[in-house]
Amino acid sequence: MKTTIKMTAGLVLASIILSACSQKQEGTIKDQLKDPSQQEEVLTFMAENHELGQKYIAKMMENDHATGMMVDELVTAAANDTILAGKLSTMITGYPELMLLTTHHFMPVIANDSLLSDTFCDHTLEHENLEMTMHEKMEYRKSLEQNH
Repeated sequence: MKTTIKMTAGLVLASIILSACSQKQEGTIKDQLKDPSQQEEVLTFMAENHELGQKYIAKMMENDHATGMMVDELVTAAANDTILAGKLSTMITGYPELMLLTTHHFMPVIANDSLLSDTFCDHTLEHENLEMTMHEKMEYRKSLEQNH
């Protein structure tokens, strides 16, 4: 009987301890992340762990605010870092639809700023194929206007 009582008491005590531990675990992550050193540790781990980093990026891509933050940070960083700007430019050129969409959005900005317009024209003229293509397109449009 004493053995049964001891075993029952032990099981009850173990159950209480496990229950308390599991309940405490639920709230501790948020509490731990209030500590800046813990935040840094978690962020470093996520940045260095490829699989976890991909999951975090995927989660951020599901959130409009987070996506906007990522784009803002990337553009700001690229504006101040020619190496990053080059990498970004190289990646964008791999997606012609994105390149066309980007160009479509930038043209009104370029058209409204004389310095940007001059710079754009200078860069365009540096690329003979692009210069010739634009010239042919303009000549073709002129010929259409003359025929009407």
